[in-house]
Amino acid sequence: MPTSAAYRILDTDVNAAHERDRAREIGPDALIALIEASGLRGRGGAGFPLARKLVAARTAAAGGSAYVVANAYDADPASPLARTILLKKPELVIEGLAIAASAVGATSGYLYIRPDSESAKKAAERALDAARPGLGDLQVEIAQGPGGFMGGEESALLAVLESRRAMARQRPPYPATQGLLMRPTLVSSAETLAALPLIVRDGADAFRRVGTEASPGTKLVSVTGAVASPGVYEVAFGATLGEIVERAGGATGKAMKGLHVGGPTGGILNATRTGVALDYETLKAAGTHLGSAQIRVIGTDVCIVNEAAKLFDYLAKETCGICVPCRVGTKRVEGILEGIYSDLGRADDLPWLDQLADHLREFSLCGFGITSASILKTTMSEFAEDYRSHIDGHTCPTGTCQPARSRRYETMAQP
Repeated sequence: MPTSAAYRILDTDVNAAHERDRAREIGPDALIALIEASGLRGRGGAGFPLARKLVAARTAAAGGSAYVVANAYDADPASPLARTILLKKPELVIEGLAIAASAVGATSGYLYIRPDSESAKKAAERALDAARPGLGDLQVEIAQGPGGFMGGEESALLAVLESRRAMARQRPPYPATQGLLMRPTLVSSAETLAALPLIVRDGADAFRRVGTEASPGTKLVSVTGAVASPGVYEVAFGATLGEIVERAGGATGKAMKGLHVGGPTGGILNATRTGVALDYETLKAAGTHLGSAQIRVIGTDVCIVNEAAKLFDYLAKETCGICVPCRVGTKRVEGILEGIYSDLGRADDLPWLDQLADHLREFSLCGFGITSASILKTTMSEFAEDYRSHIDGHTCPTGTCQPARSRRYETMAQP
């Protein structure tokens, strides 16, 4: 596993306010160049280079008003990464927001959190009160989202800040060019911004000494499920999934069957894939994505068809509903999966599910629907025997499924 020296968010001691002042002294151009040299990528799941967002927002603002939003929402409640940072190192997030604001020329900023994050909110308020004398003309406000998964999606959270319903919007235009109140807006995760004071202090080379060439630095991950010590851990990019599970004490109970990576919309990999590295490109090639950075260990007593149905049941309830592929697609997938584990499945359900996965990926408006396809793609390819047991043998491979339907989920358009 790649090791970490100076750069660790949760363990470091840094005078974040001092680094904020240093960032202002070197000026926006040199600051953006430093961040670009560090290779810092967004920790919110997509891995987009932060420097490119900064340049886009600064160019679009052209000296006018701009905004910075630190997304500390933790859409996946089982992966409280932002909450962990705010409880342990809130000053890194506040001063990181201020550093980003100086890079894009923003004078207004928001720290956006979940409504149930009271302890994190209080910690952030104390850090913000301590930082205010040095923020100059930067006005920072703590805003609470509505709850639910979609409240953390970047365009939906901008709608919330504008007192509208948390619904995704068409992109382009992207928030960096046309965001809050139609002005350039940098939306970045709290974890991403928390890295900025350390990069200003230690430089780009020190940051790059940890992690991989394409994904420098460390990443907070939430290890859950059948492990000895579930919780939030900070690991270097490039660590394997197996190494991360061992960091959490290893799997417990019966043997490990799968690894659910990326949160509710992430794919489920076979237990043989413990050698897959934690970085954006490798996870995508494996069929999943970094997402909320939750790594959930699934035991051999779990039926994967039932597990996939549970995930789509959750997604069907959490979708914002603005686009048909996601609003209707997640519900259709849930119904078909329920039929399969209720032993009502047919062989033609599998190509129909594969087609629905393609529709979700290609036509959904935001990452919620797009990435949910990975659940179907991975489970049908890596756990085909669970599907075949239900469809061909009309029996659950683990003996745990209880019928949820007495009739098949039929639609007007299906094979």
